[in-house]
Parts: sequence; structure tokens; C-alpha cells
Amino acid sequence: MKYKLLMLVFAVMAITNYTNAQIIYEKLLNNELYHARVKLVDEFFDRFNLKEYHPNLDTTLESFKTDNIIVLFDYENFKQDKNLFPMAVDFAKKVVNNKININYSDTSWTAIAKCRGKLRGKSVDFTLFLNVEKRSKDMYKWVINRAEGEIFDLKPEFTDQRLMILPNAHETNFMQLSRITQEKDNVILNYKDKNVNTDPTSVFFSLVHYGLLDITGVIDLQFEFRQVPGYVFTIKNIDREHLNAGWLIYKLVKK
Repeated sequence: MKYKLLMLVFAVMAITNYTNAQIIYEKLLNNELYHARVKLVDEFFDRFNLKEYHPNLDTTLESFKTDNIIVLFDYENFKQDKNLFPMAVDFAKKVVNNKININYSDTSWTAIAKCRGKLRGKSVDFTLFLNVEKRSKDMYKWVINRAEGEIFDLKPEFTDQRLMILPNAHETNFMQLSRITQEKDNVILNYKDKNVNTDPTSVFFSLVHYGLLDITGVIDLQFEFRQVPGYVFTIKNIDREHLNAGWLIYKLVKK
């Protein structure tokens, strides 16, 4: 009986030690993942500008600065295309050799926010493009400079040649103008001068101004950078339990 009790105590101790070891290992792993992840866009700036380095890099190597740029790429995305990785290496070398930095105050980067909203109670998706604008000395703000989406395309239901406003309408004080607000919205462009252009961004501001469009949230966010001569690159948040995670370059285009 004493022997069985002793064996039970040893078994409990072994399980406890294993559990503690597993907890310690998981903490170390989570700590490593946490420090490797590019958690904020500002942190991406610091790593790109070589103010901060990936914790797993060997800083004694001559190539460690270039390597620090390369690990900012989404490895899972770039390994699928054999042509992309050499381009990424050339890009990293150009950034390091030319000491190129990116800054929040630059006007040559853009936020691309895919939004979800409601237009007269109906769920809609659209995209807003935002840039940094200087307000005063050392003061900046984000501003919307473009809107895209089908809801902003005022396409008429038909574009035939029927007369929307009769040629003698001036004799009746243009009473027919009331038809503009009584008929369907999707024929409105049939009333305009053919030389007048409408743009989606103005439509967006008008819909919001008159309380017809509500933005309920941002469902996807990316940032496009054009500070590196000859290249355009885009970053987004890659959420995964991996040393290569967080705000990473997932798209690179050579101009």
C-alpha cells in the first residue's frame, strides 16, 4: 500500500514538473513571437528605417541591415513566386545602400481603407483613400482624397435620346424640374450637361453630408508606399502565430 502511494506521489510530481516546463516553454515561445511580430505601423517604420531590428537576426553579419528589410516581407506570399523574392532582395539592397527612410509626414504614402456601411439601411462596401496633410508646423492629419465603389457611380438606368426637359420648358417656369426628385435616382445623369463630369468622391461627401450613408467599420486596411524610387510596395497586417507576422510587405511592384 505504501509502495503504491509513493508511486502516485512521484507520478503527480512528474506531471507537475512536465506541466511547469510546458508553461515555461510556451511563455518563451509566445515572448519570442511577440518580439518578432511587427505589431504597429510605427514599428514597421522603425524596422524599415533600421532603428529597430528583428530579434532573430545575427547583427554580426555584414548583410544584417539588408536582412532586416527582407524579413519585413510576407514570406508565405513571396515564396509562391520565384520572381518576387529576387526583386525583394534588390529592393532591400537599394533601401540600405541609398539610406532611404520612410516617415509619417511623407505625402507619398496612402492608407487604403475598405469600409462597410449602410446606404438607406442597405449594407454596402466601398473604399476610401487617405493621405497625410500638414496642418501647421509639426502638425499633421489624415484626409480623404478619393472614394471608390459602385454606390458612387451614378449610372443612369437608360441613356436613350428621349427629352428629359422639353425645349419649351422655359415658358412654364421649368415646372418639369420637379421630375428630377420624383423619378428614380438612377436616371439623374440624363438631366446633366454632357460636358459636366461627376466624381465618386464628391458623391461620397454628399451622401454623408445629407445623412444617407453611414460608415459602420473598416473591414480591411492597407498602406501603399511610393518613397523608394522605382518601386511601389504595400503593407497589411498578417495575423498568424509565426516569427514572420504583423505589418508586412505583401505586395511589391517595380515601376
